[in-house]
Amino acid sequence: MSAKRQVPDDSKPAKHTQIINQIPSRDTWPAKMLAVDALPEMPRIAILIDDLGYSRQGMEASLILPSEVALAILPGTPYGLKTALASQEQNRITLLHAPMENQRKLTLGHGGLYAEMSEEELKKTLEESLDSLPGVQGANNHMGSLLTENATSMKWVMEILQSRSLFFIDSLTSPHSVAKQTAQAFGLDTVSRDVFLDNIRTEQAIDRQFSRLLKLARQHGSALAIGHPYPETTRYLKKRLGRLEVEGIRLVPLSDLLLPNKE
Repeated sequence: MSAKRQVPDDSKPAKHTQIINQIPSRDTWPAKMLAVDALPEMPRIAILIDDLGYSRQGMEASLILPSEVALAILPGTPYGLKTALASQEQNRITLLHAPMENQRKLTLGHGGLYAEMSEEELKKTLEESLDSLPGVQGANNHMGSLLTENATSMKWVMEILQSRSLFFIDSLTSPHSVAKQTAQAFGLDTVSRDVFLDNIRTEQAIDRQFSRLLKLARQHGSALAIGHPYPETTRYLKKRLGRLEVEGIRLVPLSDLLLPNKE
């Protein structure tokens, strides 16, 4: 007589099904286990290198920095156009570094904008500078401690930038600058500089300023630094920027910090 075959009892859940049913549902997960989007965003920094165009060495040293680093180029300079084209090939944010009149009456060179200029003269000069560097996405002031305090001149500058859908960065060379608020009044994307990295050209001084940049980013969520294509600056940044992620800081393109709102 053959043994009676065992028929599975479908009324009882299989062992593996019982185990699965013991896993808590998503609704009961702790908040810290939920979507990454719910976590606070890392503090962000952006870096802009000014005064490019005069030096081949400065151009080359800046172009080997991470592509998030933006470049601002002076008009009418020997390496200006070459720097702009190379920057855009790397998908970098590229700006016109527009020379503007300063309190100390230092020479501005090609493309200088002065408070005594008529509207027609100032706008024509700025248009020519922009045309000399095709593809730039915005502009910032080179010097400009006098002109950025002049509401009329800033209005004319922003009218040109608005007509070309460009943004403006206030290098903030004067505490009385009206450049950012004028840019916002015209609906331009804009932001102001928080830190100058290399007013003192030593590694120790640059490191102190960089630490200040990180502190501001942690306090406010983001911060913008401006530096120059000095060997001391580019060497420092090449070494330092690679360590940001482990410190909980993100290096982002300048465009990520732009404020689209109006005041």
